[in-house]
Amino acid sequence: MKTSILLFASVLILAACKKEAAVTPTASPVTTTQTTNTTQTNNTSTTATTTTTSTSAADTLANLSAIKLSLVTDSTNYDETMFLFRKAASLAFDPNMDGQYLPGYGQESLASIAPDGTNMAIYSLPYKPNMSVKLNVSTKSDGQYLLKMSYGRTLPSTLQVWIRDTYAKDSLNVRAGNYKFTVIKADTASYGSHRFQMVLKTVH
Repeated sequence: MKTSILLFASVLILAACKKEAAVTPTASPVTTTQTTNTTQTNNTSTTATTTTTSTSAADTLANLSAIKLSLVTDSTNYDETMFLFRKAASLAFDPNMDGQYLPGYGQESLASIAPDGTNMAIYSLPYKPNMSVKLNVSTKSDGQYLLKMSYGRTLPSTLQVWIRDTYAKDSLNVRAGNYKFTVIKADTASYGSHRFQMVLKTVH
């Protein structure tokens, strides 16, 4: 009887050892190590991404910095469009932040254009280096006109404001001078929404 009990006990102990041996790898530290490595990898990746897309590197203008461009015929005939740089703004038209352009009865009209095609009189938008914004330029008659920067607020001296002219294949930094151009009403490429862009560049 004792022999049977001892034999039975030995079998139980052996079975328990085998069971523990079978269970132990499943709960081994390898899984924890893999999880830890995965977490560390994710943290490293997140840190790298954050560093690459740093907000301070992308948006270097003070909040509510502003640029105003003017389309000028003469001292009494001109139109203006304004850019207001807000860190919380979006590129899309926002009736709570933007002023939509409404055509008037002047000799000329100037508006900026949002990505959805909305013409803006006041365009609130976030700043990004080398960003460009399309301009809509229209006049009632042929002639020579000029685009100029008529106002700037809290703009660093390293920021250049360029007018790019795809029709004349020319460009000018209007912080340094006025851009003169000609409109020929019979030539629809010489005015409208496809000729001009404002481009912001930072120099060091």
